[in-house]
Amino acid sequence: MLKKCIIVLTKWFISKPKTNMVAYIPESLMEKIEELKDLWKFDEAMRITNWLLVNDPNDEDALLQIADIQYRKGEINKAWKAIDFLNSKKNNEDPLWLYIKGILEMEKNNRKEARSYLQKALVLTNAENHEIIRCYGLCEYWYWNREKWISFLEDSFSLHNKDTEVIYNLIEIYILEHKYQRAKNMIKHYHKNYNELVTVDKDISYYDSKIDLFEEFVKLQTV
Repeated sequence: MLKKCIIVLTKWFISKPKTNMVAYIPESLMEKIEELKDLWKFDEAMRITNWLLVNDPNDEDALLQIADIQYRKGEINKAWKAIDFLNSKKNNEDPLWLYIKGILEMEKNNRKEARSYLQKALVLTNAENHEIIRCYGLCEYWYWNREKWISFLEDSFSLHNKDTEVIYNLIEIYILEHKYQRAKNMIKHYHKNYNELVTVDKDISYYDSKIDLFEEFVKLQTV
């Protein structure tokens, strides 16, 4: 999930007016780090990233890479340190780092903390980022606010109706809440827009298998 944070949130922030985020890693070196991570060569990726931090301990790109590498290694209890440092630097006012901190707290099942960080990120982005909205909605679902979860997901969908994860989440929650016609309509949307769907950290085949099962189930409920 943290990989999706980095990709989705960074793209969104780049599309906005410039913030005070500092990025130093050359594109070629960034590609090398990403390649090593994809090959599960985390120690090599960490060595390069640490070298960058020796040259500049405040390099935000490098600190984010440290967190991502540790996250992928399953060392969540280490990953949060770099993010906490970045949040401290930003006085807990930068929605990117607040969002990632919220995701890490979700992974640790710290529901109250996750909700707090994601809620602040939501406010600071004026509820304009569909991924932050989606994840904050999940926090509401944890607190059994199911209608709020649906509402936030639908808001996320209205901002980016080709995000496969959002579509998948909507179908799932509609089925759980016995809103079968809505689920059926969302499945139709999935098939109709299939060639334009956007995936980040999962292959489209993952969603295909899930949607096929959902579709068969919904058919049985609406005959």
